Amino acid sequence: MVVIRPLSETNRDAFLDFMATKAFETNPKWAGCYCQFYLDAQVDVEGIELTAERNRQVACDRIAAGKMKGYLAYEGDEVVGWVAANKGNNFAQLEQTSEETARILCFVIEPQHQGQGVATALLNFAIEDLSSQGFKSVEAAPRVDEGFSASGYRGKLSMFAATGFEIVTPLDEQHVLVRRKLTA
Repeated sequence: MVVIRPLSETNRDAFLDFMATKAFETNPKWAGCYCQFYLDAQVDVEGIELTAERNRQVACDRIAAGKMKGYLAYEGDEVVGWVAANKGNNFAQLEQTSEETARILCFVIEPQHQGQGVATALLNFAIEDLSSQGFKSVEAAPRVDEGFSASGYRGKLSMFAATGFEIVTPLDEQHVLVRRKLTA
């Protein structure tokens, strides 16, 4: 059985270990990201080498400051999945949105647990928790293509549609912006 827990200082090391080991076995080009890409403002990283060591340290700093949030999926004591879920405007690489809007990005599921509902469990938990935090809506940018892809880390459109998200607008040839209203 999978248990979901919010990212915190308490489970930071479990997150770091997951990111450094199992998270990117099937997609090694993202290894070392530590889920920092969308949190980094372009102006803040110009001319900086974005190494795994830098991203790991920045992740630690952002977790401590409450700027990096998300949820970890556990099977027993082992992390088997992650999703970034945060105040929408904390994702500096994306267009700014309402202060009452959260965003969900970057699902990373251990290869042995893919296709077993871990991403859906993370999404459902995130929806409930973000609602309890007072957010009025939540956005995501899933792939339109339902096939498995190493670049499908934003989740599948069908998963979001099944939980009440509606398409707002196309973002590019592969992704759409979806939104769901939340109730507190």
